Amino acid sequence: MGETPANLHPATLGVLASTPAALRSLLASLPASTVEEPGAEGWSAKDVVAHMLSIESQALQGRVMLIVQADDPAIPNIDEDATLATSGMRDWPLAKLLDEFALRRAAAVEKLSDLGAEELARVGSHSAAGAVSAADVVHHVAFHDLLHIGQITRLICAPIDERRGAMRMFR
Repeated sequence: MGETPANLHPATLGVLASTPAALRSLLASLPASTVEEPGAEGWSAKDVVAHMLSIESQALQGRVMLIVQADDPAIPNIDEDATLATSGMRDWPLAKLLDEFALRRAAAVEKLSDLGAEELARVGSHSAAGAVSAADVVHHVAFHDLLHIGQITRLICAPIDERRGAMRMFR
């Protein structure tokens, strides 16, 4: 990765680039029963990865490139549940999800690394959020990644926490 453009937080591209490895590190060595067990929200850790992959192209490269290449383009909201449902990715093996996410994200980060400050400052009109810059979208996806890494961590943590006995008094 090159130097971070001035209108991106210095950690943003690093978060985007490291998310696939973080997911692989958290999940790849766990038994399928752990990764596929739905949590209280109804999604398993594997479902979360499938969700992240199912919106990757639209949410990151799609939105950013649309903003960079057109004057004030309309940026549609993504129906995340419908996108996941129609993708069929929930049925993919975890290894395939992780591999495909790593490939797509590496390509996205490479393209994002080539954008300059003027391109990242360009604006589109999001159907729900209003005016958003390309940099806003990049920051949002990095934030979204971190939220889902936290969600996955909580899903893995919950059954382990339940088995800590009297040690549960300690955080």
